[in-house]
Amino acid sequence: MSSERNIALAKEAFGRISAAFPKLSMRIHDDEKHVDLCMDIPEQPGLKFKVTLNLQGDELHLQAGHFWLEWFPCTNPVRVNQYVEAVCGLLSGKYRILERYRGDRAVKAELQVPEGGTWRTIGAWGTMWRPLSFRKRQRVLINT
Repeated sequence: MSSERNIALAKEAFGRISAAFPKLSMRIHDDEKHVDLCMDIPEQPGLKFKVTLNLQGDELHLQAGHFWLEWFPCTNPVRVNQYVEAVCGLLSGKYRILERYRGDRAVKAELQVPEGGTWRTIGAWGTMWRPLSFRKRQRVLINT
């Protein structure tokens, strides 16, 4: 469980994100099992996909599509700033998520930032399980 300090830090980070996107509907709640604090940002006009933010212990989590990554500890202001920047980049459409599939199963998802005419990965989620399917495909989540 998170300390009161961690919850206050997460609320401050969520508040910064909410203030940067006043037209998006966001709901903060603390009624999720295994999560100390959660902010849901549903798909809506101005956002093409659902985003979930949460605090688990001393970790700030970002989930969108098949991407899931944590920044920790939440007591480190540099890490919190990186988290807020990543979430704001994704919500603004500056950043994107590239999901990679084998058959119908997602096997990797990368949070990417534009750099020099290409995309640089700044965080990744992946599974160890690799399906036998040779059919590969990709899906891009970007808020345009």
